Amino acid sequence: MSHEIYVFGSICRGESTPTSDVDVLVVPFEADGSQFPQSWSVYSPELLAEYFKAGRLFAWHLHLEAKCVYSPRSESFLAILGAPAPYSTMVDDIDDLDALLNEALTEIASGTENVIYELGIVYTAIRDVAMSASWSLLGSPCFSADAPYRLPLDPPLPRDVYDQTMVARHASTRGAQFNFDPTSAAKFVTSAPLENWVASLREAI
Repeated sequence: MSHEIYVFGSICRGESTPTSDVDVLVVPFEADGSQFPQSWSVYSPELLAEYFKAGRLFAWHLHLEAKCVYSPRSESFLAILGAPAPYSTMVDDIDDLDALLNEALTEIASGTENVIYELGIVYTAIRDVAMSASWSLLGSPCFSADAPYRLPLDPPLPRDVYDQTMVARHASTRGAQFNFDPTSAAKFVTSAPLENWVASLREAI
């Protein structure tokens, strides 16, 4: 079989929770990517090489955490690629994530019927903003779900509410069960000064 399989994410950091899944990366050299489970991430070697050359944050995620669990080669493809170029799109990435956060907050404030989905988007945006900012503020990228609370500037959300948005993300993408009041969580996230937090991160970096 001409492909490689890696695991990455919370399972490699020892941070798995009951709602965590296993992040799997497939690098097909000749295999058809459609033969793998849809939940797996399939990236061609050419695209990964571009990401590493461009210093994409995902490339750093793989470089620092991915573990090769199958390869027909003596040296894995990611090992051959080596370290990615320095992460250089932090500001642009934070701008894009901030726009995503604003859209989700607007939808929630408007009384959307898809509140669980939008709460999940809020989680993704907050987490990924922190991951991007961690490159500058922590000296190395942090890919943990706890990334927002490892920065010098904590997000203006109680930790339990942030955890609820994470469960909402898992509920909307994986069908996980949730046992919190979405209406209460929505009130917290729409009243929290999240935009001020993102602006403070921009100033700090």
